Amino acid sequence: MLAIVFVLAISALAFIGYRMISSSHEDASQIPASKSEESIIATTDADLSTEEEEAQYYEKHKGRPKVNPLIAQCFGIDLRSPIAPADLTGVLFHQASYKYGLVMTTALPDADMERIGSTREPRVNREQTEGEWLDAEAMHLWRVTDATDMDTSIDVGAQAGTIVRSPVTGTVILVKDYMLYDQVPDIEIHIQPDGRPDLDVVLIHTTDPLVKAGDRVEAGVTEISHVRDIAKDLTDVQLAFYTPDGDPGNHTHVQVNDANYEGYRANKLAGAITAS
Repeated sequence: MLAIVFVLAISALAFIGYRMISSSHEDASQIPASKSEESIIATTDADLSTEEEEAQYYEKHKGRPKVNPLIAQCFGIDLRSPIAPADLTGVLFHQASYKYGLVMTTALPDADMERIGSTREPRVNREQTEGEWLDAEAMHLWRVTDATDMDTSIDVGAQAGTIVRSPVTGTVILVKDYMLYDQVPDIEIHIQPDGRPDLDVVLIHTTDPLVKAGDRVEAGVTEISHVRDIAKDLTDVQLAFYTPDGDPGNHTHVQVNDANYEGYRANKLAGAITAS
């Protein structure tokens, strides 16, 4: 008799345990996801591209590396080409217009200017899809109108409308309209590299920006703007003298400025955010 009671007690306890476990699972399944979880789920669903969108993406980026190669270095930071190799028409280092521009160095070989003078065809490997440095030659040219150091800016050539990627990883601190030479509408994009509040990486000669102040950007990856057709407003685009007939020398201009230069923050970075 005691044995029968013992067995019945054990069975009852097992049944109660089973119901508790089942109930806890049922309750958990009815608990709504947190806002963050709902956001993650929604984002995942939204990011699922259709076959047509994927096809368009791969066609647009066909022959282009996922990360653009290096083009220069400056005061401890790497700068990646803002233009993908497949879209590149030439690389021209020259002087910045103002003394706050910092000197850049590059591993790109010097261009054969005698050959380019006759062929008007800078050497560019437009089929490059790998390699740490850009596979192209670099022209280094003086401008008699600028009394600044050599190699303080780069013109990276491409056709108007070409996608421009960020040359550094960091935070966009300012995007603003300005008048080039007080005559031509243009846009400045200012990026503070991670950990370097003393530096301001600036791109000009672009249009239709894809970023705004506060946006995070990744070097050689994040699409930030498009090459402006600056040649339609200027008659003396320097790069045009070294590119084939019919190529007007459009490009994006990149330089690294000393953000601590006297008066720079008050004048050039007026309205900029403070990167976190």
